[in-house]
Amino acid sequence: MSKASAQWAERYLSAVHWFIPAQLHGAAVPFGRAQNVVNAALVAAMSGPFYALAYHLLGFDAAAAEILACCLLMLGAPLVLRTTGSIVAARETFLCGVFFNFSWLTWHLGGIGAPTASWLITAPVVAMFLGGARTALFWLAMSCAAAGLAYLLPALGTPLPPHPVSDMGLLYLICDLGLYLVVVVFVLLFELTKNQGFEKLEQALALIKELAIRDELTGAHNRRRVLELIASEKERSDRNGRGFCLCLLDIDFFKRINDTYGHAAGDTVLREFARTVQSMVRGTDTFGRYGGEEFMLMLPETRADDALMLAERVRGAVERMRAIDGASEIAVTVSIGVTEYRAGEEVGQAVARADEALYMAKSTGRNRVVRHGSDCTVMQPGAPARQSKGNQHDMGLTVARLIDSAQYDQLTGLLNRRLLRDRLRHAMERANRNRHTVALILMDINNFKEVNDALGYEAGDAVLAQAGAAIRGCLRDSDSVARWGGDEFVALLEDLAAESDAQAVADKILTRFAQPFRTGAHECLITMSVGIALYPAADCDLDALLKRADIAVRLARRWGENSVRVYSADASEPQSERLALKTGMREALREGQLFIEYQPQVELASRRIVGVEALLRWQHPVYGRIAPDRFIPLAEETGLIVQIGEWVLRTACAQNRAWREAGLPEVRTAVNLSARQLKDPDIVARVLQIVADSGVPTRCVEIEITEGTLIEDLAVNRVLMNELRQAGVLVSIDDFGAGYSSLNYLSELPVDILKMDGMFVRRLGAASGRARSFALAESIVDMAHRLQLKVIAEAVETGEQLADLCAMRCDAAQGYLFARPLPPDQLGALLARQYAVPAAPALA
Repeated sequence: MSKASAQWAERYLSAVHWFIPAQLHGAAVPFGRAQNVVNAALVAAMSGPFYALAYHLLGFDAAAAEILACCLLMLGAPLVLRTTGSIVAARETFLCGVFFNFSWLTWHLGGIGAPTASWLITAPVVAMFLGGARTALFWLAMSCAAAGLAYLLPALGTPLPPHPVSDMGLLYLICDLGLYLVVVVFVLLFELTKNQGFEKLEQALALIKELAIRDELTGAHNRRRVLELIASEKERSDRNGRGFCLCLLDIDFFKRINDTYGHAAGDTVLREFARTVQSMVRGTDTFGRYGGEEFMLMLPETRADDALMLAERVRGAVERMRAIDGASEIAVTVSIGVTEYRAGEEVGQAVARADEALYMAKSTGRNRVVRHGSDCTVMQPGAPARQSKGNQHDMGLTVARLIDSAQYDQLTGLLNRRLLRDRLRHAMERANRNRHTVALILMDINNFKEVNDALGYEAGDAVLAQAGAAIRGCLRDSDSVARWGGDEFVALLEDLAAESDAQAVADKILTRFAQPFRTGAHECLITMSVGIALYPAADCDLDALLKRADIAVRLARRWGENSVRVYSADASEPQSERLALKTGMREALREGQLFIEYQPQVELASRRIVGVEALLRWQHPVYGRIAPDRFIPLAEETGLIVQIGEWVLRTACAQNRAWREAGLPEVRTAVNLSARQLKDPDIVARVLQIVADSGVPTRCVEIEITEGTLIEDLAVNRVLMNELRQAGVLVSIDDFGAGYSSLNYLSELPVDILKMDGMFVRRLGAASGRARSFALAESIVDMAHRLQLKVIAEAVETGEQLADLCAMRCDAAQGYLFARPLPPDQLGALLARQYAVPAAPALA
């Protein structure tokens, strides 16, 4: 279309739109039909006078007057539309004029044989464009009725009116040509308005597409678009052999900015940060918001050294950046993880390495750049971008080891518990901002001990590694999966549209697990129990979400193998049992249903019992003996865990004193503190008061804190532990190595004892894979000894495991090999036998 034609088309459309009320402009279908009403009126306005002139020249002035009268009625339709806003009123006004005009002309020009009889089809055809099928059917019925009457009335004796037209052949020619012309003009006008509507639709689709790939706040690409572009670059890189680099950027202490200045200031920082980074990258680079305060930068056809230099320039620019929010000038820093794509790998693997490098940058002080790889490089703020090759390599080995030990499960290569919790925390923060659903899927392999017993621990490890890979293969690149411990796995899914999406993923995983895993010459078919917890949810923080997933798994386990259950407050336990347990817990404490059993801890050098662990039990009058993992979460929910925890400590201390007064050898008693107790600001005073009231020396009391609970609030817990140790109470870290282990916090904490998690011990003594299992456990023992800590190994069940622990100079151990948890009197008898005998080889 030429420029002049486009201008005339625009003017015409502007005139058409003047007749259409504003309330109709927002809806596509009514707006299109309103345009068609105006178009049809315009056709009538253009053609009607010419037909009137033709009839006048043929000597039929009455027809000419009728045509002009009907044209005026049809021209009134746009005015009806503008004044009333009713498409129906305007449409029916126009169609009445069309129908009356051709019905009158047909009757007065000779009935069914008149040249205008074929024009009766005009009303239903135009009605289709103006009102749709129902309107067209109505006017088709009216036109058929008019044609039928034009035929029947003369046949029944009603005379046709005379007309003065003598040249009927000429009239037929005029009517036929007019019909062709009117149809063509109407179609052209309809096409013009339709095309204009399509252009607007294309513009709207373009805008929707832009919104679909852009982050609304910063204008950068969103997470989905970034991953799509990275996947495209991966395909190009695999074809042409030219690599690319990923940089994952995280604004340091962003939550503190929101808390100090407000979320509006936080949004300002995000926009200014995005603008600063975008001003420094090339047009071919991809930059987008990856989630929350995290951003992703992809550098096509870029070597790792060049990417590292660019990342350092970006870090420096951000450090100099100032975000202005009202009277506040906000300075920020950024931590950056850099990695280079490795040919043939999945996008998720490259992103995971960038995430690992970012975590290392944050863990080593923030405001720095870390490169992941075989020659991993840490760039300090202000340091030159290039270092000597030797220094790079030495530093790279150190950083790689730290990253692996801090974030990866050594067996499966999946994320460990610590990193999964960190990602879950960020995911929950993002969900709070964007209101998208997060799903936490906890998967437990049923009866996995049978695999180890039948095939050996090496085969069991192989199955676990294959299971982890199978789960990873069922997830998106953007999802996270971790080995939660033992035979449990956790998947973290973000940006879900509905709960059914999480269930579909769980079903996909179970479908994969319907196929056997192969280990050596054996095929192993395993089943799973799957629990799902969703967020956002009322009264739910990170620990509560994990607990809900655990409750859902237990419920799935009771439903049978390969079951999936979504957490529900109503369905988390069979209602009658759950309610009975919650309401009966206070009564259980009062009526003596709760009791303590003691598992001995044996010093390996002397084979003597040097300590006991106090383990809480509940004998319910209806449900029998209830496992701690069922009632302790309920105690946490009700808040009774604080009261129960104090009762356990008081009872255990009193029992220790009773053993001493009976003349038995001195042993220490270990008691676990729950997460809820640790949040009590007076917990240290309460513990010391209970110990003092019992009369037991503080050296005989050991307070256990699980590694997961400890890491949640490291600074506060460090103070708490220091106060306990200053008072003479021993402090131990329970379940060490289950997924959080980090030298960073371990070297800073005031602890006396590490309790090595049973998953390390269970692999010892096996005929296959013994060297690797031994090396892992020995490294924990050696590290602890260098830090002046003692080590207690948990879950020792075989003589081979004990032999390995002795060989690596582990200090003490506990497990079924020595004794199951025992009532106080039986434990006392065991201590008495030990007191009478210089050594107790029978314990081993």
